[in-house]
Amino acid sequence: MMNLSVVTTQIQQTLDPLVSRFIKPQGLIRIATRMPQKLNFVVVEKLLNTAFAEQITEGDFEFLEGRSLQVEIIDASLFVGLSFRQNRIICHHFNNRACTAEVTLSIDSLNAINLIQQQVDPDTLFFRRKLKINGDTELAHHVKNTIDTLNPEVIPVFMMKLVALYKQRVLLAP
Repeated sequence: MMNLSVVTTQIQQTLDPLVSRFIKPQGLIRIATRMPQKLNFVVVEKLLNTAFAEQITEGDFEFLEGRSLQVEIIDASLFVGLSFRQNRIICHHFNNRACTAEVTLSIDSLNAINLIQQQVDPDTLFFRRKLKINGDTELAHHVKNTIDTLNPEVIPVFMMKLVALYKQRVLLAP
């Protein structure tokens, strides 16, 4: 009879190649564009409103009220449109096509993860041309400063585990 750790190892070895195909930038967009749009919106909004709850309560997102921000994850060809309404961050598009926005912040997935994990600050990424701004620079500056106040400990643990796994897979990818 097999013990639990042997079974777990065998399951992981079986699933690992399957999971690794999707935990890459190209896999991310394939999954995201096949998911119902409404589900993507709900997930993005829930994660952002949870992670930035303190900043929202303090009024730090009022600068985004009635305005539009687009985040482009370059290597995943993913565009996420955001705004702020009724004290909530709202996702209004999540797909592989750019939409009209007052400002677009473009970044690759690894630098976005490093930013979320506060391993690098937005100014450093900007000056190294790893974070690009297109559009209203004042709005981008507010967004950048607000992101800089994010406490990674408020991000749900499961999300941080997925982010770490994604980062590991991307770094190990050929």
